[in-house]
Amino acid sequence: MPENPEVSVVIVTWNSGGEIARCVNSVIKNSGNINTEIIVVDNNSTDNTKEKLEELNNSNGNKITLIYNTDNRGFTKACNQGLKMSGGECIFLLNPDTELTEGSLDILTSKLNSEKSYGAVSPKLLNEDGTIQKSCRTFPEYADMFFEMILLSSLFPKSKVFSRWKMNYFDHDSEREVDQPMAAALLIKKSAAEEIGFFDERYKMFFNDVDICKKISDNGYKIIFCPGAEVIHTKGVSIYKDRENMIRIWNKDCAEYFSKHHKNIILQSLLSAGLKLTGIIRILIYKLKK
Repeated sequence: MPENPEVSVVIVTWNSGGEIARCVNSVIKNSGNINTEIIVVDNNSTDNTKEKLEELNNSNGNKITLIYNTDNRGFTKACNQGLKMSGGECIFLLNPDTELTEGSLDILTSKLNSEKSYGAVSPKLLNEDGTIQKSCRTFPEYADMFFEMILLSSLFPKSKVFSRWKMNYFDHDSEREVDQPMAAALLIKKSAAEEIGFFDERYKMFFNDVDICKKISDNGYKIIFCPGAEVIHTKGVSIYKDRENMIRIWNKDCAEYFSKHHKNIILQSLLSAGLKLTGIIRILIYKLKK
């Protein structure tokens, strides 16, 4: 582990053997002049992830901090393990299915440190073919969930009413303050993360990024989308490895978020019923497509 790192890169893996080498190598290659430490927390992978991590560590002078959990603790708890042992002034949350591009870390770090009011910054995410991956969202309200369930957001993707949550109307080409960027690649000030108590471990896999951004925002910090920095993201690699279970976890974490931030017994009951119904439909569609 390097002394006095400026940025701590925290990566959580689970059966990520096919992606992790590209991710870690892209961090090493594109760190520029930034003193960077890499912390990888593995959630008891059963593929060749551990072997890949050992190879990466050996080839890089054992400078990668590796944590091997003996069980799958879920993304949130594993991420907190890495966050709490990080030594950098900034923490870069990175999914194993991402690749940094040249200059991206320099741009993000410079932007985050340019204003005291900035608590986090996010890059533009790109698909592997170079097209833009829409990664910014507003904090969800009950109406947004219901518009999703009855497909109004799909029928009117550019509507600032029906598609308010997923911001399909935003081109993701201009810098702006946002509520919640995807945490597949998110740079956070360590001091801000400590203030809010890191991730809320009530969430296992999803809505943890929504919640942490909500807490950052509620504490008076701004979150900035910075399209000048680009990161390639192979969206959903880990999710599709266990799709049925991920749907169930998504629904549970969604309900948990609304229970925490938008207490309303009637609307919570309607949301729970809607999530249960749409969850059954999504699983059936997935099984039919297999």
